[in-house]
Amino acid sequence: MKQGNSTSTIFHADLDAFYVEVERQYDHSLLGKPVIVGGMGPRGVVATASYEAREFGVHSAQPTTIARKLCPQGYFLPGNHSLYSEVSKKFMHILRRYSPTVLSVSIDEAYLDMSGTKEIYGPPIGAAETIRQNIRDSIGLPVSIGIGPNKLVAKVCTEYAKPDGIFQIEQIGAERFFAPQPVRNLPGIGPKAEKALNNLKIFTLGEVAMAPDGLLRRALGPNRAGHIKSRAKGIDNTPLQEPRRAKSMSAETTFDADISSQSEMEVALKKLIERVGTRLRKSGNVARGVSIKLRFRDFATITRQHTLTTPSDGDQTIYQTAQALLLTAMRERNESIRLIGISVTGLDQRATQLSLLDSHSKTDSDTSLALDAIRERFGFKSISRGT
Repeated sequence: MKQGNSTSTIFHADLDAFYVEVERQYDHSLLGKPVIVGGMGPRGVVATASYEAREFGVHSAQPTTIARKLCPQGYFLPGNHSLYSEVSKKFMHILRRYSPTVLSVSIDEAYLDMSGTKEIYGPPIGAAETIRQNIRDSIGLPVSIGIGPNKLVAKVCTEYAKPDGIFQIEQIGAERFFAPQPVRNLPGIGPKAEKALNNLKIFTLGEVAMAPDGLLRRALGPNRAGHIKSRAKGIDNTPLQEPRRAKSMSAETTFDADISSQSEMEVALKKLIERVGTRLRKSGNVARGVSIKLRFRDFATITRQHTLTTPSDGDQTIYQTAQALLLTAMRERNESIRLIGISVTGLDQRATQLSLLDSHSKTDSDTSLALDAIRERFGFKSISRGT
């Protein structure tokens, strides 16, 4: 079913401050206190902050050292990922009682297609309240639910439902609802696109919707302009269906001129891994293997692969493995290359593998997720790990 259809009803359910609220279930003394979950070391970053901690300026993806200065009275916790995984599975199980079509997009949020369920569960607001209460009674967690005619509108509505509420916009009111909002509120508009639009005196989604196509192409590029303009009106025709589970993910780059420097190869490899790693974590998977691909100046191509001892979605683990494979390959054939590629293989759902991760893998995973959040907020090139 196309989600632009006015008869579609899509829910977006998002557990509020998930890690914090799970911790509070097991330690009631944390209720009402500023709680921060994340890395505890000097390079640690905040994974989740309670609403009480956010009042002090603490937010996700922030270095823990800064969070401690902003909120010295806060309760800082390292997190319990195996516990979060178990709670997440219970959350998804509850959602599937209400709809056969549930699209999990992360450990704590999912979309539900509730189209045609009015006769069973009543009007959408009432159905959402029933789901919220079931989640509260079953796992004790607050959940915010956005309701819309498509995934886009439902997602934006969730931000207005927070914390622990329900918010609905129907298709007839979607464009009017979107119009006054700043362009950055539209999922898919990052800081770079926001700046380009602002430079053209376009600040709201209503102004995006009314802008000449040529102007938008200048700001967003010819391939994105029309898509963003439709979304600025609350139009989203992407179907709600679980994608086929990929067995691998990869990226590669061809150099303008052949390179022979190992340091140049490693820099290129790191950049590719950051992009593949971001996709891997966004998909909710971990990898069991890493593979590199090298193409030499005579077009001969080789691949080298390694199976990880512990499944991982962390950039550092992937990079260290790929770097070792690169060194081995270059010892075998120390010549300049024209192409380098990286693949992560043997993908499996992260939620089912978290309990297998050792402390190093969890730290690597958490740090990589935090960097993803920073890039999502400030642009992909805003931050990178050193090699």
